[in-house]
This record gives sequence, structure tokens and C-alpha cells, in this order.
Amino acid sequence: MLTRRIFLGAATLSTLGVLGGRAASAGKDPEPSDAITIGYVPIACSSPLLAADAMDAFRRRGLNVTLRRFAGWADLWSAYLTGQLHVTHMLSPMAVTPTSRPTNLAYTMNTNGQAITVASRLHSEISGLQDLRGRVIGIPFEYSIHSLLLRDALVAHGVDPVADLELRLLRPADMVAQLEVGGIDGFIGPEPFNQRALATGSGRVLHMTKEFWDRHPCCALAIGEDWQDAHPAQATAVTDALAEASAFLNAPGNHAEAANILSHERYLNQPASLIEPVLEGAYRNWAGEDIIDPERIHFGDATDPAATDWMREQLTRWELV
Repeated sequence: MLTRRIFLGAATLSTLGVLGGRAASAGKDPEPSDAITIGYVPIACSSPLLAADAMDAFRRRGLNVTLRRFAGWADLWSAYLTGQLHVTHMLSPMAVTPTSRPTNLAYTMNTNGQAITVASRLHSEISGLQDLRGRVIGIPFEYSIHSLLLRDALVAHGVDPVADLELRLLRPADMVAQLEVGGIDGFIGPEPFNQRALATGSGRVLHMTKEFWDRHPCCALAIGEDWQDAHPAQATAVTDALAEASAFLNAPGNHAEAANILSHERYLNQPASLIEPVLEGAYRNWAGEDIIDPERIHFGDATDPAATDWMREQLTRWELV
């Protein structure tokens, strides 16, 4: 099992008023400067953003926020880089990748919360990462913590992530369907899609990514430096709203209510029965043991400079920049 020490070594190199929330926009350009359109991909990592909207945490801070949903990361990133979005949910490595638009990783929305799920049909053939040679494994984006963590973990187990297997780009929403029809042998991805594979019986969790690096960053709120410099008070208010929502999501007594909020069609559009176990930390591992891990996913941790250094180093290591 890998540890965070290994990764840092590499670096050296009732529903709270949900019905009153603002609906996600399908393709609307940004409003005038007093309004903020925030992009997101509907995965559990975006929960602080979605909960803040449902709780009116933005409005109570004088912000006029509209959420705009994207099916995948490439479209969201394109919208951000072309100025259609100034504030957006991003995979943390996206936020630290050098691009034409200087970007601040303004808030770490979640740590942990990802898993490597492998087809149940392969249970007798696979006991660890070394057995993924020759397999097809889905990843959500090259510029993701999933991509970087998996590559690093495979190398530590003697597997070349370029030559020994195929890493196939898939939208998170397509991963379980591809697993079910045999298009892939497994995936590393966000929730609630690992939980969906568990619920349908199509997949089993081989590893939670926190087993490699506990409290690793995953998703972030990214803000264009140009917009933040012009709107510093609004930028601070946005992150304050996310901190309020993160505290709500982390509180054990709120998990059922939070799952109901997040399940709404304009947010995650997934059954609450798939979201609540994620928040509670309940899952069945590869060995068939029922686990309760309250740290399966956590929201709003401080951004770790060593983690951002590690992501930059890994992006260079795998020639992604």
C-alpha cells in the first residue's frame, strides 16, 4: 500500500430551501459583472458548490450566482479558458496547469472521495494493482488527480501506465455503463459512480484512493486572476459560502438531508440512496467486507501547498504540460 510519504517524496521533486435555489443553466453566457455564472460537473466533489446554492449561502452574501452544468471536463475547461466562466468547479490539477489564463486555486472543495472500481466478473483474477496489466481502465480526464494518482500507484507496483494497460478517457456518467457492457475492466472515478457500481453489482472497490494518500485533494474552485483582481470582495464571499456549505456537509447529522438536496435533478440528479452512503462512508471493499469510513470523502480542507507542488511535478512527469 502506498503512503502519502511516497507522494510527497515525488513532490520534492424540509431541505434547507432547495426549491428556492437557482436552477442550473444549460448554455447561458455570463451575466453582467454583478452576476456570477459558476460552472460545475455533476459529481459528489461539487457538493459544497451545490449545497451553497441550495442553502442560499451565496444570496445571503449579496451574490447573484447561477450554476451552469457541464457533462464533462473538456467542455467546462474550454468555457473557462474562453472567458465564458470566471469562476468554476475544476479538478485540482486543471487549476494548477499552466494555460493562457492565469488561475487561482481558490478553494479545495473535497479531499478523498475517489475509488478504483473493477468489474465484479474479474474478482477471482485480480488481487491488486499489479493485476491490471493488459486491462482497460477508465479515467475522467488526463488533468485529474485520478490520472496522476493512478499512474504513480501503478509505477509503485511495477506496472507501466503507458505500455502495460490502456487508460481510457470517459465522462464519469458513462463509466458504470461501460463497465456493465464490458467496454472497460474498471475505472478510477468520483462518486456516486463507484457507489452505483456497488449497488448494481457490476463492480467492486479495489482501492479507495485515500489508501494511497489520505486527504489527497481532488476538486477545487478555480477563479480567473483577471476576475478575482477586479472583484476581490465577491471572490471572498464565494469561498465563504463554500466553507459554510462544507461544514454542513461534513456534519454527520446532516448526511440524509444533504443527500436529498444533492439528489435533485438540477444538482447531481442521482438517487439519494447512492449519495448518502458516500457521505456516511459506507461501502463494501474488494474482500467483501462492509466498511464504515467517515473520511471516505471530506469537504473544505485547507489547500496544501505540498499537494499543489506534487500535482505540478506529476503533470511534468507524464508530459501533460
